[in-house]
Formats: sequence, C-alpha cells, structure tokens
Amino acid sequence: MAIPERPRSLRTALTPTRELAALRRHLDTLSKIALLLLESGDEQTWVEVLRLLVETTEASHCCLFLDTSAPDGSPAARLAATWSAAETSWLANFGGFRVLFYDRVPNLSDRLRVGMVFSATAAEFAEEERALFSPAGIGSVLCIPLLVKGEMIGFLGLFAVAPERHWEATDVEVLCTVANELSLALVRRQTESALKASEARLKALVGVTEDVVVEYDGAQTVHQIWTENPLVRALLPARPTGGLLSDVLPEEMASALVAVARDVLRGVNRHAEFTLHTAAGPRLFLGRMQRLPGEEGDTPHIVALLRDVTDLREEEARRKIMVDTLNLLDEAIIDLDPAGNLQAASAAWHRLCGPMGAAEHSLGSLLQYIQADDHQQVLATLDALVSGEKKLATLRFRMLRPGSEQLWVECRLLAVPGPEGRVVSLRGILRDVTAMYLQERRIRQLALHDALTQLPNRILFEEHLQQGIARASRNGSKLALGFIDLDHFKHINDTLGHKAGDTVLLTLSRRLAAVLRESDVLSRWGGDEFVVLLGDSSDEEDFRQVARRLCEAARQPIDIEGIQTRLTLSVGFAVYPDDAEDAETLTSLADHTMFHAKNMGRNNVQFFREIQGTVLDRENVLLQTRLAQAIQERQLQIFYQPVVDASTGRILSLEALARWHDDHDGWVPPDVFIPMAEHLGLIHELGEQVFEHALDRLRVWRQAGHEVKVAVNLSRAQLFAPNFVERLTGMIADQGLSPTDIILEITESVALLDVSYESRRLQELADSGFELAIDDFGTGYSGLAQLHQMPVRRLKVDASFTTRLHTEDGQRIVQAIVQMAQALRLETVVEGVENAEDARYLMQLGVRQMQGQLFGDPMPAGVCDMLLARQAAQRS
Repeated sequence: MAIPERPRSLRTALTPTRELAALRRHLDTLSKIALLLLESGDEQTWVEVLRLLVETTEASHCCLFLDTSAPDGSPAARLAATWSAAETSWLANFGGFRVLFYDRVPNLSDRLRVGMVFSATAAEFAEEERALFSPAGIGSVLCIPLLVKGEMIGFLGLFAVAPERHWEATDVEVLCTVANELSLALVRRQTESALKASEARLKALVGVTEDVVVEYDGAQTVHQIWTENPLVRALLPARPTGGLLSDVLPEEMASALVAVARDVLRGVNRHAEFTLHTAAGPRLFLGRMQRLPGEEGDTPHIVALLRDVTDLREEEARRKIMVDTLNLLDEAIIDLDPAGNLQAASAAWHRLCGPMGAAEHSLGSLLQYIQADDHQQVLATLDALVSGEKKLATLRFRMLRPGSEQLWVECRLLAVPGPEGRVVSLRGILRDVTAMYLQERRIRQLALHDALTQLPNRILFEEHLQQGIARASRNGSKLALGFIDLDHFKHINDTLGHKAGDTVLLTLSRRLAAVLRESDVLSRWGGDEFVVLLGDSSDEEDFRQVARRLCEAARQPIDIEGIQTRLTLSVGFAVYPDDAEDAETLTSLADHTMFHAKNMGRNNVQFFREIQGTVLDRENVLLQTRLAQAIQERQLQIFYQPVVDASTGRILSLEALARWHDDHDGWVPPDVFIPMAEHLGLIHELGEQVFEHALDRLRVWRQAGHEVKVAVNLSRAQLFAPNFVERLTGMIADQGLSPTDIILEITESVALLDVSYESRRLQELADSGFELAIDDFGTGYSGLAQLHQMPVRRLKVDASFTTRLHTEDGQRIVQAIVQMAQALRLETVVEGVENAEDARYLMQLGVRQMQGQLFGDPMPAGVCDMLLARQAAQRS
C-alpha cells in the first residue's frame, strides 16, 4: 500500500506540551483503529473508525468514499460510511454527497488520484468545490486517498464547519496511516468476498452434480468437504472438517483417498475407485485427484472430485449387452418349433452345416445335424425350455459335416411364449467355437497336467481326491493316498544331466501308471515326487498289493545312453477314513509317512497306522500345518540375543533369532520348528522374514546412534538360492545400510558340506562386504584345511562345549578350539556362557566376545532398545 503525500501548507508548529498530548492521543486512536480493522472489516467497523477520527481530530464530520462508476460510466465515489459530531448528520439531507462525481471537482480528483492529500479552506475552494461544499456549511476540507498498488480505490474525508480550520501535521499523519489500514482492510474484505463467492459457486456446482469434493493434506487431515449428495451426507458427521480421513469419511472412501495420496503429492496422476455402501445400496465412485500448491511454509493439499458413476456404469453395461447381442447377428440364426424341427434359418446356418443344409425346404429336425453322442443333452435342453423350466439356455454340441473335421458349435436358445403363455417357438443363435474349444482344451491340459509326463498335476489331483473321498463316503468304502519319492534322483541329475533325469521320470511315470487299476489316479506332485490315489476297496490288503506292484515296476532297469539304471522308491500311505476324514489331513499324513519311509533307509513302503507313536505323529503333522500357516501369515516373532565384550560389558552385536508361540502348544522350541520349516520347504520364507525384521531394527538402532551389528543365521536353502547375494545387497541398500553392518552366520555342517562349491558362494558374500561366521563350531566335521579355505572372520563355539567347562576335558577342548582360531587369525565367540566363573576362564584364554544367559537371553527388540539406550547413557 502507498502512503499519501502530505501537503506542505499544513500547520506543523505546536508547543511541546500540546505536541506530546496530541501524539499520545493519536497513538491511542491508531491502536484502537488497528484492532478494529483486524477484528472485522464490515460497515459498522468503518463507522466506529470514523467516530474515533472525528473525536481525535475534533473535526465536524468524517466520511469514507469508495470508487464506483456512474450509470453513464463516468468515474465517481460512493459514500460508504459517515460520522458527524452533530446529533443529526447534515449529510442525511444532502443528496449530493451520496455519490460524488469526480469530473465535477477536478481539482480534488486530480490531487487524490496522484496520491496527494487534498486540504483547503473556504477561501481556497475552487469554484466547483465551493458549489459542492458551501451549501452544506463546510468551511474546511481534508481528503486522504486510499491507495492499493498506487491506484486509488476511494478516499477518506474530514470536514470542519470553521472556515479557517488548519489541520495539524499529526492529524494528517494519523489519517494517512488510517487510510493505509483501511485500504488493507478493503482489499482483505474483497478477497474474502471473492473466496466466499467462489465457495458458493463451488457448492452450487457440487449441489447440481451431486459430486463429492474433499480437500485434505498429506497427513490425511480433512480441510473441506463439499457435497449435496444426500446418500453421502447421511454418512458424514455433523462437523466433517478438521479430523482424519479415517475418522470423518466412510471406510471405503477414506481407504481409497489414502492409497493414492503419496503419489498425488509427488505429482503422479492417480485415480481412486471404490464402492460405497449407502442406504440405497452399493454405489460405485470414481475419483479424480488434483494436487494444490500450498502457501509458503505449508504442505500441498489434495482436492479429490468423487463422482457417483453407478448409473453410468450400469448404462454402459446395458449398452455393452446390446452391442454383444447385435454382434450375434453375424452368427447363424434358427427358429425351431417346440418339437425341435427347424422352421427357418439364416444364410449363415447353411454355411455352418455345409452340404446338409443346402436347401431351406429340407431343414427337418435339428438333431439330424448333430452327432448322436450329443443328442441327449440337446433334447434335455429343449424339454427344459418348452416346459418353462428355463427361459434361456446355452449348450455346446458337435455338428455333422461330411468330409470335414469335427465342428463344435455353441448354441443359445430363447423360449418364445405365445399369447396364452405357452412356448410356441424356440429361437437360437449358433456360432462355430471349434478353435475356441480346442484352445480351451489345450489350456486345460496345460493347467491341469504335468508338462513332462502328461499326468494330472496337483490341482487336478486334488479334485480327484475330493471326489474320491465323497464317493468312498457314500459307498462306505476306503481309499488310500500314497506319496512316492524317487530315491537318490538328485544323483542321476548331477551325474547324467537333467535330460537323463527327464527320461527317467517319463519312463517311471509310464511304468507306474501301467500297474495301476482303471479306477486309480497317478499324479506328478513335483520334482521327483508322485502321488497315487487308490480307491473303491474295502480291504486294505488291496492297497498293499498295488504298492508292491509299484515298487517292482520301479526296480526294472532303465537304459540311459547305454547305462543300466535301477531305481527304488520310498512310499508312504494314509487311508481314508481310518487315518483321516478330510483331504488336507490325509495329504499331510501321507506326506509325513513318506518322509518316515525315507528316514527308515529308503526303498520301502510305510502305512501311517503302522508308524510307531501314531498319536504323537499325528500331533506332529498338525503342528507342521500350524507352522506353515504361521510362517505364511508372518506370525513368528523375532528376538535378539546380545554378543558382548566380556571385559567391558559393551554390546557388540545382536543375533536375530526366530521364536514361535503356537496357540495350541505355547512356545515351540527352535530345534523343533526350524527342522519342520526345512522339511516343509518354508525355511527360505522364514529366513527372509528374519532378515527383513533384522534390517529394519538395525536401521532404527543406527538412527539412534548405536554402533552395533546384527547377526543373521542363513540356511542352506537361502545360501544357494539363485541371485541370493544380489537380492540381499538390494534389501540392505533399501534400508540405507551397508553389508559391513551384517554378520552372516552359517552352521558348520552347511558351510563345509562341499567346500569347492560352497566356498564360491561364501567368497561372493565376503567380497560384497559381509562378515561371515561359522556357527555351532565343533559339532560338524571341519578340519584346519577346510577352515583355511573359508573366507570367514569368526568362529562361534557351540554351547555344548561351554556346558562342559567345569570338567578338565571340557576345558582342554575349548582351549584347543580357541588356540586353533587364534592361529587362523579368527575372532572367537563362545556361546552358552551362563556364569561368571566360565566367563573368567574364557577371558584367561583370550576370548573377549561371549553370548549366553550371563549377558542376556534372547529378548524382544523393544528390550534391546532400552539396553542400547542405557549403554549409550553410561558411555556419555
């Protein structure tokens, strides 16, 4: 805002006392006016401001004029507010002051428009000014322009009756400041009015369209909601703004807006689609999102325009149905009587059935064009339509076409009722679906059969199993489910190659299928595992005979490139309903029994009921099932056990350990559920979950300033999974960490199974920056030569040795291990340290890093947070 220029002719000389009193009076007035204009900008406030100015300056009258235009377009000023020191304002009876035309007072207008103060007495009035002010008894005038960016929007006028009133300089300074404040207030009022008008227009627009407009920010706080949609308004609280999306909006709407918020704030165009359950039923909404730039210091907002597109989608669906129906006109159209005789047919019919339908007058019965095997289903469909059981029917059948391949036709028939309601005709649309049928059959074959052996795969076999159980339940008979594992098949793949392995599997599948009964089902379960379903028997001895034939068929030699190969099988059976009454439990028991057969030395058949400790085995199978569910639903917990510097008590690293609390059995020991996870093939998923949790916690600890490492155990399945190192380093980089922050622990038995192969993967991990440790050292079969080849930096002595430190032999063994590690320049970590006496002995041997009950049991991450924070506080 610009400050008006003060005229030089104003009187400025005052005595010090008067000048001080005037200054105090003006400052007090300015303070009051500033508060008034901050609180409100309405006409009543303007009147109060003018009253204060009259009292402060001792003028007779004070007026506020705002620029406007006369009906003819000429510039003018409209009286917006006035105050008079007299009891009755003279302005009330002076019409000339309601609108002041600038062209009638050019001297006043010119000075104000250039930003100058206009001050004059009666003796100084120009002719035009005298004609305006003298009839009203005005002797002195002081006018201050209201300026916005150098442009006048009105002026403030003070009038005195005294003909020779001279205005003090402080009066003018006050008036100029007030004029500036008024200008600001007017601009603010105009802005607020424009915003209210825009909001009113938006509400009107939203009300007309029944759309929903929601403004919210990245913190999910709702700032505005506009809608006149009665269904949506009924779901909103009385005060829908200021709360979180999840608290204000219906769940479906809030979830959809939250899901796209992050992308929209990044400038990515996203749409939201959700179904809102209202009193009128489910309504489909489609939302368009727009990012609004925030004001300085504020975060950007998002405006979501949500439109109910239910009716539009339904209309689109109706149009699509109509289009699909019209598209059918390209197919053959026939008209049948209730008996199934052709009454009429389109030209496409004759092309469809070939020479048989060449003459329209010889149409005859529909059945004469259809293969005999399909007559029954066609007649049944016709009867259902004619009887009124169905109004519309779809069926497929094969048409007779002499001299050509089999033709599959899809027919849609519609029952047409007569005036009395009885079906008088049947109208149908037929199309050639031969290519589609063959493709579907091929897809079904691929989806439900093994690509190598063409046997039913797991999906199709499970259907056969369910059907077999239902049939056995109805007939009161038994069925047997057997898992078949090919012994030492990995050796064939490794020595003769995968092609030879495929030959073995294909030959074996054919031999096994050849000895089965017609009612039996053989399936390839995966890899070198087959599953067989033996049904329709009341005597378990029948199952045993088939099992013996299967084993004998497998023992027949297979010639592979001149090499005679003989195979053996490990087979496990579970019988319905003796062992289990549902498919899932029966499958688990059979699988468990097969593994028992392998553990019994392979090349044998076992039945579940013959396994020793049947009850315990059943509980074990159920425990495996619950473990698989717990891993899939990420229900296992991750605890951490510290590794400390025994000389200082400082935590050096934390080992991540999986713990499982089963709802049925409580806490299950790791030495129970870890082998189960390996047996179930879920050890990889379990290891991934432990690693992800460990990385997340390590990031939190590092952000808190704790310089600790995290140790994670690796299984063989993880260690040799494809692209394991790349995936591992990628996960670490995503958390902002480095491989040097991680200790990877590999058990001695895993690390040293095949040194020439394992060492390559271990070297790859070491080259990436990971610190490698041999866990449970001393329980395997390693030697100095093997350890020397491994790129490991530390040995973790198994707790079984620590428990024997109270004996002389135990001390000698641990001392030998420590000396060997020192000779190989490896760090030594001793596990299972439970008392101070063992810790002192180990420190005498030079061991500094220890782990065990003495320093802390495995504990939740939250407890580790407190330990690390306490350690940091003690160090500081």
